[in-house]
Amino acid sequence: ERRELHTGKVNPQDVIEALLAERAEEIKARGAAVTVAVSCTSVTADRDGLALALRNLIENALKFTRNVPQAVIAIDGRDTGTTCIFSVRDNGIGFDMKFHDRIFGIFQRLQRSEDYPGTGIGLAIVNKAMQRMGGRAWAESEPGKGATFYLEIPE
Repeated sequence: ERRELHTGKVNPQDVIEALLAERAEEIKARGAAVTVAVSCTSVTADRDGLALALRNLIENALKFTRNVPQAVIAIDGRDTGTTCIFSVRDNGIGFDMKFHDRIFGIFQRLQRSEDYPGTGIGLAIVNKAMQRMGGRAWAESEPGKGATFYLEIPE
């Protein structure tokens, strides 16, 4: 929040490829199937802020699919004409939508930290990063059926 934004045109495909390269060993070791289909070629964003948000969602998808026999993670981005809507979908544990607003709050956890380690601030950071860049974040899920997290950002 204190860091100055450096907003400009960013190629989201490049950001996603770099993030997946950071996690390549883990993805390979787990045998996770990760697909990327991004039609947006440019967004107006702070590159570090966008990377922070996407990194968090990718790491969460990996974390919450760790007990799934075959983890499947799909990263998509579609052009709406004025914005790009990214989604990170997994087939992990999911969550009850009655907790939707809570998951974006600081130190709000739905699982025990012993079961799924983390600080409890990741999605709050995602939400704040998106707000600072003029975008938004939300999610859809069902317990036991995975989750899809969305980021919408101006083109």
